[in-house]
Amino acid sequence: MSGAEASLVPVSRELDAVGARVRTGQLRLDREAAQRLLDELSAVRSRVETLITQASADGIDRSLRFGDNIVAHVMGDRLRGAASGGTDAAIPVLERFLAQLEKVSDIVSRAAGLVTDEDEEAAGRLDSIGRQTSGRRS
Repeated sequence: MSGAEASLVPVSRELDAVGARVRTGQLRLDREAAQRLLDELSAVRSRVETLITQASADGIDRSLRFGDNIVAHVMGDRLRGAASGGTDAAIPVLERFLAQLEKVSDIVSRAAGLVTDEDEEAAGRLDSIGRQTSGRRS
C-alpha cells in the first residue's frame, strides 16, 4: 500500500475513533451546525460522484494510443494504470474517498441526533422486505 491509498488509512482510523466517541455520547453537534456541515459534505460527495461517473463514462479505463511502437504502448498502458489499474489509481482512490465522505456524513448525522441506531435498523428491515417483495414478483 502506498501513495493516496496509504494516506486514506489514518483518516479511516480517525473517523472510527470519532464515530466511537459519538456512539458513547462523548461527542455531540448542534443540529444547525450539523446541517450546514452535511450540506457541504453533500456538495463534495456529489462532485466526487460526478468525477467517478465522468471518468468511467469517458473511458479513462482504456489504453491510450501514442503510436504503434513499443514505447507508445508502454506509455499508454502506464497512463491507463494510473487512472484505474491498481488500488492507488485515480478511480479506486476516488471511490474510497467517497466512502470516507459517507462515513463522515453518518458521523455528523449521529452526533447531531439526526440518525439513530433504531433508524438504521428500521431502514434495514424495510430494505429486506423490499428485496423479498421484489424477489416474489420475478
